[in-house]
Amino acid sequence: MDSMQSFWKNASEFLKRVGLLGMPLLLLACASSPAQQIATSGNQSAETEVEKPAEAESEKDAEVEVTLPFTPELMYYILTAEVAGQRGEIGAAVDLYHRAADMVESPKLASRSAQVASLSRDKQRISRALDRWVEVSPNEADVYIMQTPFLMWEEDFDGVVEAVNKALSLEPDKKTEYLARVSESLTEAATQEQALGILERLDLYQQGDPAAQFAHARLSAFYKQFDAALAEISPLVEAEPRNEDYLILKADILQRMGRAEEGVKLIARAAKRKNASDELRFTYGKLLGDQGESEKARAVFEALHAEKPTNRDVLFALGLLALEDKDGQEAKSFFSQLLKQGDPTQQATYFMGLSEQMNGNLDAALVWFASVPVHSNRFDNAQNNYINILLERGELDKARAHLAAMRQDLPEQALQYYLFEASILREADQSQDAFDLLTDAMGQYPQSEELRYSRAMIAESINKLDVLEKDLRWILEKDPNNAQALNALGYTLTDRTDRHQEALVMIQKALEIKPGDPFYLDSLGWAYYRLGELDKAEKYLREALQVQPDVEFIAHLGEVLWEKGKQTEAMKMWQQGLQQDADNRLLLDTMRRYGK
Repeated sequence: MDSMQSFWKNASEFLKRVGLLGMPLLLLACASSPAQQIATSGNQSAETEVEKPAEAESEKDAEVEVTLPFTPELMYYILTAEVAGQRGEIGAAVDLYHRAADMVESPKLASRSAQVASLSRDKQRISRALDRWVEVSPNEADVYIMQTPFLMWEEDFDGVVEAVNKALSLEPDKKTEYLARVSESLTEAATQEQALGILERLDLYQQGDPAAQFAHARLSAFYKQFDAALAEISPLVEAEPRNEDYLILKADILQRMGRAEEGVKLIARAAKRKNASDELRFTYGKLLGDQGESEKARAVFEALHAEKPTNRDVLFALGLLALEDKDGQEAKSFFSQLLKQGDPTQQATYFMGLSEQMNGNLDAALVWFASVPVHSNRFDNAQNNYINILLERGELDKARAHLAAMRQDLPEQALQYYLFEASILREADQSQDAFDLLTDAMGQYPQSEELRYSRAMIAESINKLDVLEKDLRWILEKDPNNAQALNALGYTLTDRTDRHQEALVMIQKALEIKPGDPFYLDSLGWAYYRLGELDKAEKYLREALQVQPDVEFIAHLGEVLWEKGKQTEAMKMWQQGLQQDADNRLLLDTMRRYGK
């Protein structure tokens, strides 16, 4: 076998694997003869295989299979395009597929060309491929649905409406599927107003079609417009009370509105029917769990598990219920099963860590938490748990080493890890180390307000008031209306220096920016106390306590009351504070100063 024969043999086998060689193309027959129906435009020598369906009601409804005319040139383009795609050379793959699609009147090949082009994010290439697909198959609804993400990308929302209307008119039986796909694309490419507006402009929605109204209600719920979503789904449920999709959406909306009990009542009967879908029963179990009816929820999920023991959602729900019941061993068994199935949501690893932590197997918990993938939405929680276990063991050095490693591995999150480590050090009464760490971090992030503010707060605890004032004034130079910085500097100046009038002005400005903030009210009361205006001090401190019963507010008000000669009331106030937090340092120091 010579080299060319070998090449074409191997190429043929490859194309079979990628699903193009011998790929049947279904062409709808028309009233003309079968020979006319299967003729391949632009390639009169192409071989075709025609097979009439065994059962066809009429010539018009018959389908025939046509095999692509795989000339050496066409085969070369397709093969080379696939190889280029596997190598990540998307641009080359797109261009080669486009050449192949131009050679034959093949909807399948034009579709494949458009799909590959969409990966390139190249507007010109995508538009060219889609135009070819429309040219080859102008009555194929999928081409118009595939156009919609590209049109959204171009912000051609009129074009989106036109394309979706065209697809829905061509394939009315697929309206639920198409509307769901379009809605998903809209959530990624359009604003809330644009997305809802596009659905509202569709012909089906204008005509009051239930499928379109359902899609709109679901999209409204996605955007947390629960009142609107509920108003739209409720009539649909009334019209079709046995429609499970409607019931599930309405129950989910009610749950998210904090009305889970109504959701339970809505679907309870339907969920108990013999023919109830797994999705409806799962929603029912979820609502029961949300209502705190764990035993009933477990019964629902266990029944589902008995019928379909590999259902991931059910395994996950049972694992969560076991954690809620503090049964780490049972939780571990469910999450282990989930892991064996691949865990596509990347959450089971984290919950395995929680299970082992609950079981007291801290070494195993550390391994699981460290194994949670970076792209998992549980990653940050896993890191927090990992660090907390080390801290509970007294292994501060290991915790710091882990955070340092995280800064190296995830430089885009390094700033947050610096702040996290500083807070850990401060909690461990190692404020100087925290101060030094943040000072080092500022070398990398000199413009970070978060670092400046955090260092200022730690500087106060180690009597570096000059650094505190410098950092807070740096923030205020950039943002004169930063209420947090104004309050922090004002409170420190009145509490730690005799610059009370200057402090008062800053705190009053902070309150103008954020009226009613309890911490700012406390600062204002304290500033008046330091200025000797005890009535005003009492007034604002009581206002702060009405908003939030913070122990430090109690300590301050008690001191003001004592100084006003209301010692009995002051003692009652301090005792109230001790009941809330017997170890509060400010409260204990205040009472000690007054010999209590």
